[in-house]
Amino acid sequence: MNYSRAIFLISDEVRAVEVTYESHEGAPRTVFKTLDQDIKVDDFVVVPTDSRHNMTVCKVMAVDIEPDLESEKDMKWIIGVVNRSDFEDISSQEGDAITKIKAAERRRKSDELRKTMLAGAEEDLKALPIYTAKDDKTTESK
Repeated sequence: MNYSRAIFLISDEVRAVEVTYESHEGAPRTVFKTLDQDIKVDDFVVVPTDSRHNMTVCKVMAVDIEPDLESEKDMKWIIGVVNRSDFEDISSQEGDAITKIKAAERRRKSDELRKTMLAGAEEDLKALPIYTAKDDKTTESK
């Protein structure tokens, strides 16, 4: 028996959670253990690795699976859940700000073009029929 799996014999609170390091269909999966009862499918968790500062982020693919207690492979603990809500909130706020900045930039450019291209011609342009033309869709064709 691999003693890294003995905890499943000691505590009913330990959960086996299957995760993947990769996002493509059919990506390999690895089983980790946790005491966190709130971890669910599609969560992102930090797990120990032998690279990248000895940890990386994985996506949870299955929870409460039956661990193979006979396996010789070490089973490691999940380090923790990634809380993405703050990141998603600030990213959304930034997106809203960028949209407003782009709209302001378009207005500024339009105002500058109007000012530059139409300088001195405002009164002449106001006299043209198109200046006050409206699209009257209620008029019937004869």
